Amino acid sequence: MSRKTAGKSEVYTTTVSSRGQVVLPSPVRRKLGLRKGTRINIVIGEMGEGTIILRPLHADAIRKVRGSMPGAGEALDYLQAERRRDRERGR
Repeated sequence: MSRKTAGKSEVYTTTVSSRGQVVLPSPVRRKLGLRKGTRINIVIGEMGEGTIILRPLHADAIRKVRGSMPGAGEALDYLQAERRRDRERGR
């Protein structure tokens, strides 16, 4: 891994493995609060310009939309409980 600065931006270099996996450098994970199991959206720039944007989906993102659909709170509680049980079972 190498790090460069471009203006105020930080640029890190990593390598894609033979299995298509990419390791995010620890300074990036710390700065973005990424932990094991954090889901990430990958956005590819328009017209194939070679830009890739990673956007973490933190658990509190669910809470931000809570209440936006009347009556959905019970369903959300049920789904969160199911996810918790799946994690406890190792799924």
